[in-house]
Amino acid sequence: MDGAALRALRLHVQGLRHPVDASAAESVRRFGAVQAQEFVPAQWGLAQRVPAEARPDAATVAADLDAGRILRTHVLRPTWHFLHPDDARWVLELSAERVHRANGSMYRATGVEGEVAVRAVDVVAATVAGGHRTRAELAEALAAAGLPSTGVPMAYVLMRAELERVVISGANAGKQRTYAAFDERVGTASPRDRADALVELAQRYIASRGPVTDRDFAAWSGFTLTDTRRTFAEVVERADAAGRPIATVDADGVGHLVEAAALEPPASGAEPREPTPTVDLLQAYDEYIMGYAPPRTYLHRPGDAGLHAEFPLHALLLDGVMVGRWAPPAASGTPTVRIVPWIAFTPDQERALASSVIELERFLGTELSVAVEPETSPG
Repeated sequence: MDGAALRALRLHVQGLRHPVDASAAESVRRFGAVQAQEFVPAQWGLAQRVPAEARPDAATVAADLDAGRILRTHVLRPTWHFLHPDDARWVLELSAERVHRANGSMYRATGVEGEVAVRAVDVVAATVAGGHRTRAELAEALAAAGLPSTGVPMAYVLMRAELERVVISGANAGKQRTYAAFDERVGTASPRDRADALVELAQRYIASRGPVTDRDFAAWSGFTLTDTRRTFAEVVERADAAGRPIATVDADGVGHLVEAAALEPPASGAEPREPTPTVDLLQAYDEYIMGYAPPRTYLHRPGDAGLHAEFPLHALLLDGVMVGRWAPPAASGTPTVRIVPWIAFTPDQERALASSVIELERFLGTELSVAVEPETSPG
């Protein structure tokens, strides 16, 4: 499988070419966890995977977050992720021990350990027991107790509270995000066997991002290659037993796993016709980018080995290849999307770009000006 075929298959499986998710929340469920550092751009990434006729706008996805149909917390490597409420408890239980170990040096450096950590998490729990609370409200409560309440130390207090399933994202208070009691937003469930939970996470990963390697999953999830290889073997065995086999395809001399069904032609026997060219405006942490291990050569133009010197960037893609960067509208001023191409676009490619900007306008609910900066090279 060459680079073009690998890109095409990943775009299809991810839902960026033939969207299959009924809603943003269902997209989160299908992916298992979706990286979400940048709040609104990450919501745009979910919307892109819903069919155009049902695609939610920003207000709809924000309502899903307020209602708890989508949750946001620190998990896995760790970084911000969206989780489905049905999955939040077991994914956090699975990931928390490794994240706590990874955070150990920062816990010590910030003083968020031992008795201080216990007291701080207790204060956070007591504060959200009365309702959803902003970061400022939590800081006030922590300061009153003489506990870390600013900067990096407070960030690690809140992350500990998330990992220990004390808090998770709440409903926005105006333009401010809040924390809520975990048990208010996430249903109760019995603890799961670690190996079984890791298999389910890997199953979701392969089903939503294939073709993938063990290195890809280890980089994305934060689990070791030893864990990953053992888990992938179990995933393949269970898939065979269930009659939904997982195939191995070769790309760059390396075996990649993908659900065999993704390799099958449509029922009609005709190959799906892709619109060519296709331009995608992907947010910097989109799963098509961050769902795989570096160096992510499938994103490179031929001969462009230095592409990722500028990451993380919101990615301007042409048929799955990164050919520039873009920036969404700022919070104030004239709504403008900034485009910085690294190549000269043909008229057909310009029309494809315009179509993508229209989709972004529909999502944001506002007309956008487009500012194209002079062509530059990423190095």
